[in-house]
Amino acid sequence: MKSSGLVKKIVGSKITVSMYKESACSHCSKCSDSAKIANDFTFVSNVDNIKIGDIITFEMEDNQVFKAAIIVYIIPLIFMFLTYFIASNIGLSEGECIGASFGGLIIAFIGIFFYDKFVVKNKMEKSVKIIEIEKR
Repeated sequence: MKSSGLVKKIVGSKITVSMYKESACSHCSKCSDSAKIANDFTFVSNVDNIKIGDIITFEMEDNQVFKAAIIVYIIPLIFMFLTYFIASNIGLSEGECIGASFGGLIIAFIGIFFYDKFVVKNKMEKSVKIIEIEKR
């Protein structure tokens, strides 16, 4: 997946980029530049000639993006249905099963949060390759 953004901070080999929104309206000049910025992304770079204010195009491995999508969209649903099924099999009422399923959903999101914070962030930083640097 290719993305582009504005280099905001460089600390050693870590670069923080304010990513541009990847939609049809992001390339229009009708709104301000701040409305075109989605969020900040930090990654490790081995390119030396990048400076703050440069616009870079970078690429993330597709399999990393696919894994992230599965984790964020599929795992919570599995937890939700699994906790409902377990609650139903231990004899809880339907309302209690629904409450348990939402509890499972919350547990899944908490697990994903910590997994993202401690595991995925390091893997994603290393799987980014800079394709193009546009000097400002």
